[in-house]
Amino acid sequence: MIDSDADLLSTFEQKLQVIRDRVRSVAERYQTAAYLTGRPGTSKTFTVKEELERLGVPHVIRNARMTPMGLFDLLHDHPDHVVVIDDIASLFKEKQALQILMAALDGDPAKPRKVTYKSKDKDLEFEFSGGIIAISNISLASDPLANAVSSRVVLLEHDPSDEELAAFARKLAANGDDELTVEQCQEVVQFVVEESRNCSRRFDLRHVTKAYCDRKQWEDGQAVTPWRELVRTSMKKLLNHEVATKTEEIEDQRKRVAKAIADHPNDLRAQLLAACMKRSTFYKRRKELGLHVS
Repeated sequence: MIDSDADLLSTFEQKLQVIRDRVRSVAERYQTAAYLTGRPGTSKTFTVKEELERLGVPHVIRNARMTPMGLFDLLHDHPDHVVVIDDIASLFKEKQALQILMAALDGDPAKPRKVTYKSKDKDLEFEFSGGIIAISNISLASDPLANAVSSRVVLLEHDPSDEELAAFARKLAANGDDELTVEQCQEVVQFVVEESRNCSRRFDLRHVTKAYCDRKQWEDGQAVTPWRELVRTSMKKLLNHEVATKTEEIEDQRKRVAKAIADHPNDLRAQLLAACMKRSTFYKRRKELGLHVS
């Protein structure tokens, strides 16, 4: 039986609500930090920003690139803010950055935590009473420092189904767009859904956004190539350069589960932290691998 859009939207909304509740847990100082992972184009960053704006709490968002000292300065300059680190995977590979995060997150969420930085030329310290929300497409690495950070944060893997995302895109299309009619938006969404299936790749809300732009360009007479072909060629190029198909993602999850079990034998909690995925997904991949925990 195929689920209706109403059912799919209901389950997708439940998943978005988990993100909102995690954001609130940091904003209201129930937790010091949250680490949110999931594939691109599933509304992670948008939902975090939207909830922080709704709550009206002081917050700052940084993306692209950051050095460990840049992180220290950011926390120092915003000691009582919710600091959002959006898709800066390189930061979590830096040992110095992880050590700064450990200090900033170690302790009672409702009380300030002392953060220090000492080098030959600097001897700095401050108290951080804010919270941190990290958003990434990549799970935390499995090493002693990263595991120490993991133990100080709440982890959340956001993994909506393609069907849920498509239903959400159809809901948005029903409102139309500033430059496209409802019917045109619905045509675009349906085409992206079909092309995603044809390319054997996961549905991505960003593909819809870019497809809207292609449709607008074509409707404005600024493209000779039909909008469907523009969208199709863009998605094919993405397929050639991204590891994002459902099969590849499952294989990546299996590798993470196998490594987590090998690194942490007989310690299920540590395995779940290292694999950084939902418990149900972990069990499913473990069963597929024929691995068991005593």
